[in-house]
Amino acid sequence: MSATRRIDALVAEIGSTTTVVSAFDGLLGWPRSRPLTLGQGTAPTSVAAGDVTLGLLAARAQLEAATGPLAPDLVLATSSAAGGLRMTVHGLTMRMTAAAAHEAALGAGAVVKLVTAGRLRDADLRQIDSLAPNLLLLAGGVDGGDVETVLYNAGRLAELCSRPLVVYGGNSSVADEVRELLLQAGFAIRVTTNVYPAVDELDIVPARTVIHDAFEEHIIHAPGMERIREIVAGGILPTPGAALISAEALAAEIGDLVVIDVGGATTDVHSVTEGSAELAAVQTEPQPHAKRTVEGDLGTFVSAEHVAAMLPPAARPRRLPPALPASDEEITAALALARHAAVTAVTRHAGRLVSLYTSTGRTTVVRGRDLTACRWVIGTGGALTRLPGGREILTETLARDGGEHLLPPRDATCLLDDDYILAACGALLAHFPAGAVVALLRASLGMDELDQNARVQDSRDSRRPQQ
Repeated sequence: MSATRRIDALVAEIGSTTTVVSAFDGLLGWPRSRPLTLGQGTAPTSVAAGDVTLGLLAARAQLEAATGPLAPDLVLATSSAAGGLRMTVHGLTMRMTAAAAHEAALGAGAVVKLVTAGRLRDADLRQIDSLAPNLLLLAGGVDGGDVETVLYNAGRLAELCSRPLVVYGGNSSVADEVRELLLQAGFAIRVTTNVYPAVDELDIVPARTVIHDAFEEHIIHAPGMERIREIVAGGILPTPGAALISAEALAAEIGDLVVIDVGGATTDVHSVTEGSAELAAVQTEPQPHAKRTVEGDLGTFVSAEHVAAMLPPAARPRRLPPALPASDEEITAALALARHAAVTAVTRHAGRLVSLYTSTGRTTVVRGRDLTACRWVIGTGGALTRLPGGREILTETLARDGGEHLLPPRDATCLLDDDYILAACGALLAHFPAGAVVALLRASLGMDELDQNARVQDSRDSRRPQQ
């Protein structure tokens, strides 16, 4: 019987259909030691069995069948089980406070089911009750601006039959009034800074943090999740939020980037960038430094029929692939769907150049996200990392001549998260040095080998005779 090995951490990623457990070591000793991904185990998520710990234990058993028994100092978790973090968001105007609240919710990893602007109507309240969100984000008014709408909306929320947790991120001058009103109505409420404190200014990172904390407190709605909380250290992050945290840490070292995650039900795109300096002068909409979009109609399994219908008839698979494609025909079908999902999702995530006609003539402005400064495009998720041809799919998301969309440049470098650890690293960042976690990501992406090849080429160039 092999001896038990003590390691730094296990991270469980509890998804709606599968649970993945990854083992890591060498993090605490960094930079003297080399951080390592030791292995990974996968099993079906056991929500239907009434206890998600069953899937976690099965995934860990598969992992330890390869590595031998492991004794982790920390067990961490991210989750999108039981539908993930379902939210509704509400603001004063759709293109300002409601848009900022939407950005905050998506950046935290939420599945946003409803966005409203202006005064809440009876129909809005009925829809909120029918959606039964886990959390509700209420915003409205810049600091020192309108207070009537957000106070009115707080009063209307008190009429809800359901009682979701409310996060308030609106005009700070009435935060205490909103809090007291909703507390008296029986709501739990968390107050954060205004997500849109001034015109053309976003401040969504504090709201993301509050939403993460609130998600962990209320994740026990998934069967058996209360047992997960007993065995993990720290909070349980929403998996997409953890992925964005990783993307931010990686971008801090290597520069602006885009991450594409093609899943069975949705395709997520994360970008970390300020855009190009040249186009910033004509940007019409404030953009967060780190942004996430989720496309609920683009996936390779749950939404496969819809994606197939979007393809030209000659390119449609004869049969839709299963959740885990195995045969050549199934893999070919899944790749066709993944390719269209990735390209479409990045195009939707990107902004575009728009011509406006004014009294002084035609002018060109930027609407939406400028990805032209992103020199790295990274693929993660099962469809891109576990099927052949993922890197080739990424290259098809890059800019082409003559397009109006502000896509990553044609010469951007495309990399795959081969170890499938992006979200897990988001959980690790709360407990280990950022440099150590980024080293894991670099290894998974093959960046160390890329750097070595660049050094070899530079050395060859330096020895080449000058013309």
